[in-house]
Amino acid sequence: MNRISFQFQRELRLLNAKDFSFVFDKAFKVHNKAFTLLARKNQLSNPRLGLVIAKKNLKHAHQRNRVKRLLREAFRLNQHELGCYDLVILTRRDIAVLDKTDIIRFREDLFDRFRKKCRKS
Repeated sequence: MNRISFQFQRELRLLNAKDFSFVFDKAFKVHNKAFTLLARKNQLSNPRLGLVIAKKNLKHAHQRNRVKRLLREAFRLNQHELGCYDLVILTRRDIAVLDKTDIIRFREDLFDRFRKKCRKS
């Protein structure tokens, strides 16, 4: 019996510069006011996530950590619907003024846009 896991294990992460470069080289983009998502099809059987949370956009470590936690949570819960893609999510400047509920709304919007774009291609 195939059991679904909602853990964020090591094989679901982009870990080194080579992994990130692979996505940055030929990625397609999806974005909204708070985030930009870069995605590229991989040769694995699962999606992987990398985060680029700029100090320039979020000055305090607790803000950056909160955003990373919220993004990892969304990825972890949606990983079975994301296909075999390597994803890199970057924060945009406007994120500093958003509260938690707005960040969650934009996060969900970002993943919805990604799924729609994947269905089209």
